[in-house]
Amino acid sequence: MGGSGGAAAAIDGRSLRRSRNQEAVVEAMLDLLIEGHAQPTAQQISERSGVSMRSIFRLFEDMEALHRLAIARQSERVGALLRPLPQVGSVADRVEALVGNRAEVFEAISPVRRLAVRLAPRSPAIRTELGRTAAFFRDQLATVFAGELGRAGSAPHLLDALDVATSWESWERLRSGQGLSRPEATAAVTFTARALLATAGTPSNEVEAPA
Repeated sequence: MGGSGGAAAAIDGRSLRRSRNQEAVVEAMLDLLIEGHAQPTAQQISERSGVSMRSIFRLFEDMEALHRLAIARQSERVGALLRPLPQVGSVADRVEALVGNRAEVFEAISPVRRLAVRLAPRSPAIRTELGRTAAFFRDQLATVFAGELGRAGSAPHLLDALDVATSWESWERLRSGQGLSRPEATAAVTFTARALLATAGTPSNEVEAPA
């Protein structure tokens, strides 16, 4: 009995060490991304985590497997930042609440999101995760602005336009492409969302299509 118990304890100990090392590697990668390393190397991750490179490749079949787990872990963290948003009240108040929350979320996810976007073309799992996130944000818009979107005569494609205007991709363009500060980017997205929602209730034949 003692022999089998000792063997079980040894297996449990190895499983615990494996879990701890895996956690340390994932956390090290996330920390490096947040610090500005666009795509951390195995060497950098090893040095930060204290886990040898040999052990890293025993824990993960390849770097893509590590990337997938890090992206999933970041998604779990960000879930805590997604606050319930008001579905009633003035358009201005609802826009302010939504854009303010997205600014907080987008600032948190951007370092990992950039990596996910780069890896998505060759990773079905990462593409699925990005699609799930995009669907969540679109559904959120449909809920928060249900009245405006459902109003008879609303401008066509209003949800599509709002989805683009308040997306991470637009936020990234404003912050990284145009160099706007967080308050400036927030103001730009807020302005755009309010302008789009002002078209709600306008007869579709009065909303000019681009030439």
